[in-house]
Amino acid sequence: MDLSRLNLFSKFVQRMNWLGERQKVLAQNVANADTPGYVARDIRPFEFRVSGATGRGRIGLAQSNSAHAGGSESGMAQGGLTAKQKETTLSGNSVTLDHELMKSADTAMDYQLVTNLYRKQIGMFRAVLTRGG
Repeated sequence: MDLSRLNLFSKFVQRMNWLGERQKVLAQNVANADTPGYVARDIRPFEFRVSGATGRGRIGLAQSNSAHAGGSESGMAQGGLTAKQKETTLSGNSVTLDHELMKSADTAMDYQLVTNLYRKQIGMFRAVLTRGG
């Protein structure tokens, strides 16, 4: 059975590939923290499309009354950069080690989460297949 043909597993693999690429870009930012004129880079966010999701790729909130607030996203989720992240040094370098290391740690935690989910899904398939035979 080819698990890569299942949509859920292909999304897991795509997410792990995206996280690996992001980790490479963040490592380059840290490596060039002292390079004059270097501009910190990041890759576009990974979009996980779910059936029943709103047009922006997110699951919408249920509202029991149209007068209720629909919720809002934080400034970072909307794609904006904070003013502190746009600052540069006198040499023109825009890498802030604190931000880069935090993003790197978040990326590593996300990768661990996805691999754990992948492993659990495989375990569920094994459990179903071994109990049937």
